[in-house]
Amino acid sequence: MPQNMKAFIAAAAISFGLAAPIAHAQSTAPVPSAPPAPQIIEPSDQQLDQYATAAQQLTVVAADYQPKLEAATDDQARQNIMREADGKMVAVVEKSGLSVDQYNGISLAIQQDPTLRQQVEQRIKTK
Repeated sequence: MPQNMKAFIAAAAISFGLAAPIAHAQSTAPVPSAPPAPQIIEPSDQQLDQYATAAQQLTVVAADYQPKLEAATDDQARQNIMREADGKMVAVVEKSGLSVDQYNGISLAIQQDPTLRQQVEQRIKTK
């Protein structure tokens, strides 16, 4: 799994305190040069709304793929499942109107700013 996808999945899971075995899955494939780390961004209200929508949907996608990943019998099957889940997660984020980099930047901001995290949690509760 590409390093940026691992970071994306980890950010999605960490941003809401989810246990994310998908984020901890290891690939046996060599990783090309690592992409730059996501940059923290100061999200607008619209981006927070988009983030909350995407985060809710990502939780569903992760829950759908977790049993499949646990049932996989070999590394190749796990990699195929993770690749499919990655594609769906990227599509969810992009459908929300954010790029993966924006999503990750907001996730980092939320991890460091409890007030921002509360704002996102409130948005999720009201959806």
